[in-house]
Amino acid sequence: MSSDPFAPLPLFAFPLFSSVIAGHEQHKGPLLDAILAHRQRHPGIRRSNRDAWHSGSEFLQLRDEHVGWALQNVHTFARRALARFYKDWAGHDLKMGSYWANVLGKGGWNAPHHHFPQHWSGAYYVSVGQVGTDGDLSGHIEFLNPSPWQTTWGSGNFAYGPREGLVMLFPASLLHLVHPHQSDEPRVSIAFNFNVLPKSAGA
Repeated sequence: MSSDPFAPLPLFAFPLFSSVIAGHEQHKGPLLDAILAHRQRHPGIRRSNRDAWHSGSEFLQLRDEHVGWALQNVHTFARRALARFYKDWAGHDLKMGSYWANVLGKGGWNAPHHHFPQHWSGAYYVSVGQVGTDGDLSGHIEFLNPSPWQTTWGSGNFAYGPREGLVMLFPASLLHLVHPHQSDEPRVSIAFNFNVLPKSAGA
């Protein structure tokens, strides 16, 4: 306990995990080609995407070795990142609930949204183009502080500039958005949801 009687105890932190996947460079070109070719064949659906493409359920049927490589790696990363919270998976399994591709051309963005009631969400970044720096939030994902007192306590939103090969994982209930992408190179990602389920008897 702090000796300062007025020192506050921080409450309700949200974990954010991120890491660059080894070997992503050799998969970028084929993975980008597969997603862009899929976009040419399918019109996509409307979710939080604005002036941007979001794949539909048909993306789940795409059999591409590079998409498979990305999904396998994000699953491995998520298991390792979350193991401490679930007793090294002694009594639970981590299951992918859904995944989809996103393509943001110049000016494309994602409105604020969350993925509840899924448990964990994230994205793998295939291509990001030119991401803003020095206060320019172009292409950044921003997580919105759920507290209406955020200004009072000095803990506001958190913006994160992605890079190619990065996998990111966060609680699915956390409200987030993507700022308008201002690069000529498309911002391409595979987003996903995970659920933590009790292991079946005898598993």
